[in-house]
This record gives sequence, C-alpha cells and structure tokens, in this order.
Amino acid sequence: MSIRPSRAFWLAALLFAALAVPASAQPLSAKAARDLAVLATAYPGLMTATEVDPAGRATVVLNDGTRLAYDDGRAKSPEELLDHPDIKDMLAEPYPLGPVTAEPAQGFSPGRRRVEPMFLALYGHDKQQVTANCRPVSFLGQTMAFNTRYGAADAFARATARLDRLVAADPSLRRHLLPASGGVVWRVIAGTRRLSVHAFAAAVDVSPKGNPYWRNLPRGTNMLATRQAFPVAIVTAFEAEGFIWGGKWSEFDLMHFEYRPELILLARLARGENLPLADIRGLVKAVR
Repeated sequence: MSIRPSRAFWLAALLFAALAVPASAQPLSAKAARDLAVLATAYPGLMTATEVDPAGRATVVLNDGTRLAYDDGRAKSPEELLDHPDIKDMLAEPYPLGPVTAEPAQGFSPGRRRVEPMFLALYGHDKQQVTANCRPVSFLGQTMAFNTRYGAADAFARATARLDRLVAADPSLRRHLLPASGGVVWRVIAGTRRLSVHAFAAAVDVSPKGNPYWRNLPRGTNMLATRQAFPVAIVTAFEAEGFIWGGKWSEFDLMHFEYRPELILLARLARGENLPLADIRGLVKAVR
C-alpha cells in the first residue's frame, strides 16, 4: 500500500531545499523543505516563520505563537509516535491513494500521528472556539457542523456534492454513508489522552453501526475483504477533496474520514503529479 516517490520528485525537493534558506543558515534537508512547503500549501497562513539554527534544526512558528520542532531528534516507540509526534513523524507515513490492494502492515496508519498543538492552532483551542468557527453543512439530508477554518467546511461540502451525485446514480451506496455523525464532539480518542479530530469538527463518521472499528475486534484481525468491500467511489470522492479514510489504517476505522489536505497533497506528489507548492523562503530565518 506504500507510495514510492519518483526520482524526479526527490531531485525537485533537493533543489527546493537548496533555495529554502538564506545563505547564512544551514540548509533545511530536502524532506524538511518539502514537508514544510506542503504544510504551507495545505494551510495558508498557518506558519509565520521557520527558524533554522546553525545545526540545521528547524523550529516552526505558528500564527497563534506555538513553536514546534520539525524534528525533535528523539527515537520513539510506536506508542510515543502517536502520543508525542513531531512534524516529521506526522508526515512520515505515506497515505495510499486509490483502492486497497493489501492488508496494511501492523502499525501502518498514516494520519493517526497528529501534532495536537497544530490542530489547536488550526481549528480552535477549546470547544467554545471550535464551535464558533463552524457552520452547518448538509450531508445527504443530514446537517452537521463543520469547521470553516483552512477550507475544511468548504471541502466537506464539495465532498458531499460528489456523494450526492454518486448516491443519485446508485442508491445502494446510501447504506454505507448513513446515518452519519460529526459536528463538534470535544473528546479524547478511546484509550488515549489525545484529542479526537471530531473535537475540531474536521471529521465525519459514516454509518458507524455498519463500518467496524479496530478496538471492537481482536487485534490483528485481517480486514482486507471488509476494506475492499467498502465502495471505492466513496473513498475517491472524499480523497479528491482532501480527506483521508481510516479504512486504510492497520488500526482500522472504516467509518472515519478526516480532513488532512497535507497528506493527500504529499500522496499526489509522491505518485508524480506536478503540483505547485507554496514558496516558504520568506518564512525561513537563520537563528543562533
């Protein structure tokens, strides 16, 4: 299920890295330059600066004042990668676009590593702020609140329009989608202290009773047939608008779609699409 970046992609990334910092600073690595340009493209205005120290370590400054290490240099267990990822960790697992062709390797769950302070800066620091940032969006006859910041609600509305057309052509798809649950659900993920993406009103669960969740089945359960039975057209409609599907995770969540345009953009770049990225050179500053 992995996506291998093309040779041309890496050559372009190396060139971008060479241009990404002032001559007085240690250059960002090709991967750091690529990752930060992708974040700037997916979430315009989120980053206000990227500080690079003499050793080339990058600290990203967000528009709410939050400072995040791109790479904190720590070796982490699988649990620590989920609980305390840095930006590099968050973007390291390539999200696989298209149909599911194989059961993912144990622990492979691109998108589950989330830098929580970044999501707070994106969507709101508490339930009250998140709620104030939402607007109602119609979803196949239901209405749910979705976060307006950084294009999330607009992307959800576009995905819904795609699904409306699919369901009109094939009404049997409706049972895979409804009822759906979303809106502002300020809670942590079961068994963790990490906030759910539902807390930020940037995700939707479709037909929760019909689509299984990994904690409800024995660990290591082979779900390939169930993953492949979920309509590819639905997944494609969401992915086209910047959403990832939890059905592609080892710790599967087949009901779950969340807005992660940075991961979709990385996946499209990795398969060789020629996509423009934001120019981050003006954000990069050498520090001592």
